[in-house]
Amino acid sequence: MKQVVKNRIHAVDALRGFALAGIVIAHVLEQFLAGFPTDEMRAVMFSGPVDYIVDTVSFWIIRGKFFALFSLLFGLSFFIQMDNAEKSGVHYKTRYLWRLLVLLVIGVAHNSFYSGDILVIYVLFGFLLIPFHSVSNKVVLALAVILFLGGGRFLSYGIFGNESIIALNIENFDEKYMAAITGGSLFEVWRMNFISMIGKFNFQMGVLGRGYLTFAFFLLGMWIGRTRLLENLQSNTTVLKKIILWSFVGTLAMIPLFWYLFSQMESIFDFTSWWSMFALSAYDNFNFFFTIFLAAGFVYLFELPKMQKTLSWLAPYGRMALTNYVFQSLIGTFLFFNWGLGYMGQLRNIELLLIAFLIIGAQMIISFYWMKKFKYGPIEWLWRSLTYLKVQPFIISQPIPVVIKEKLD
Repeated sequence: MKQVVKNRIHAVDALRGFALAGIVIAHVLEQFLAGFPTDEMRAVMFSGPVDYIVDTVSFWIIRGKFFALFSLLFGLSFFIQMDNAEKSGVHYKTRYLWRLLVLLVIGVAHNSFYSGDILVIYVLFGFLLIPFHSVSNKVVLALAVILFLGGGRFLSYGIFGNESIIALNIENFDEKYMAAITGGSLFEVWRMNFISMIGKFNFQMGVLGRGYLTFAFFLLGMWIGRTRLLENLQSNTTVLKKIILWSFVGTLAMIPLFWYLFSQMESIFDFTSWWSMFALSAYDNFNFFFTIFLAAGFVYLFELPKMQKTLSWLAPYGRMALTNYVFQSLIGTFLFFNWGLGYMGQLRNIELLLIAFLIIGAQMIISFYWMKKFKYGPIEWLWRSLTYLKVQPFIISQPIPVVIKEKLD
């Protein structure tokens, strides 16, 4: 099997860790609510000027960007797995389907604690990636562009309006969900989170259109893998610089556009007109350009010797992304939900940010020492073993060659 430059692998792993760190911050700032805080919660969260600064920085830099970066890397990983399989003469599509089904089980279990789980959605759109594996680059990129421009949202609004695609049929569900996480038992949280999976589908496939963006980033990640952009970063430095420049220009161009469109609406939450659909799409494109700016900028910095040593700390964290993602939710829901410590609505934004940093720091340290002794994170090892229906080697017994498949499978 063709071996690759170790730095490139670490760059992708570190980028995944960077994405995961942003996701932790976003989730902790929303207190793992997977929704909007109540007025009472907001009164505590915004207790001083520094809290407004934290929220402003989160809006411009964190929200909607790091989930996108995570999705981009999922599409890239899909390409790498398929590409390695083809080079080895292995028919991998059937195994990949089974791999997704195993991930679905993990996602459903994770969703029982945190209704904002993304793994279930990744599985559903992961299935759709398979037929696109043999489609030309032009078609893949064209579909991604259509989705980024709001094609999925416009189609959904044209058919369903702003109504739910699947009716939840539970009166006052939001109030009951809030009651479960702030005053209910763990069993009640599990029950409400299972029901909320219907609402998750509406959020992903309705006018908010998160699912369409997720799949677009999947396609873009696969396209990046096909172009071999990351296989020789030193020779692609000029390309990276151009991507950084134009994504920054795109980011700046989208700001006045989405700001103007939203300013003409009676409410930023009134999604009952085509105007609001264009406003949402303009904001999504702001997030898209800034996500690309973050990704290209991070990879470019990683190639600088002085920065690589520091950013490499994120690589073990990224290699254990699935384990860290699941455990950050267990930690967060324990901190904020009633079945745990019950701090929901009792902390300021600045305090929440500090908690997020503590979680990131602790997980990075644990990941660093864990990956010195083990080949995979615990959930990654379980996922891999179930994928191959065979217990996989877990403990590092001797140095092994670094290959794409082993690092990013």
